[in-house]
Amino acid sequence: MNSVGKIAGNTLVSSFYSIEPFMPAALAFHPDKIILLIDADSKPEARHKLDANIELVKKTLGTAIFVKTVPVKQYDLLDVAKKTVKLIEEEHGSGNRVYLNVTGGRRTVMMGALMACYTRSEMVERVVYSLEETNELIELPKLSMALSQTKRGILELLAKGRKPIPEVAEKLEKTRGMVYAHLRELKALGYVNDDFELTVAGRIALL
Repeated sequence: MNSVGKIAGNTLVSSFYSIEPFMPAALAFHPDKIILLIDADSKPEARHKLDANIELVKKTLGTAIFVKTVPVKQYDLLDVAKKTVKLIEEEHGSGNRVYLNVTGGRRTVMMGALMACYTRSEMVERVVYSLEETNELIELPKLSMALSQTKRGILELLAKGRKPIPEVAEKLEKTRGMVYAHLRELKALGYVNDDFELTVAGRIALL
């Protein structure tokens, strides 16, 4: 909440490349602030089109709405998720309602933004996707990547480098059998691989 304990406004965080798939969410949520996740590595021609679409958003929605762009590495899920988590935390911490739109832009940006939402689902009001054919907004579920204390502890230890299971068990004060059981579950969730090394999803779960 902000200093007076009231909601400050609505913030729309959105993957973005062109204005058409973006507008249904902008019109639906009446945002006071718009944060666009854009490709940090666009080639000059693509960047020119992107900049033109950003300016079109500003002209279409008027000067009363603050528009900010955040460059992300479009093929790096962890980079997208990290930056989106930071945005969600900052906007929620300012007392704003946070809405996430995952229409437009690269699929990897959409997926990274979604996974960020899963780590902070309690801070996001709604997550939507706009159907290209009809512009209808589809509400997506706010899933959770919340981990038990033990599972999180295992991932935190593995994030520092591969460690023998006995060492992990000792540090967490668990039996080896319990650690193996948790690792099997973490593997089934896609957070570790066959060698019990963290996957990208596992690193995002620790954000």
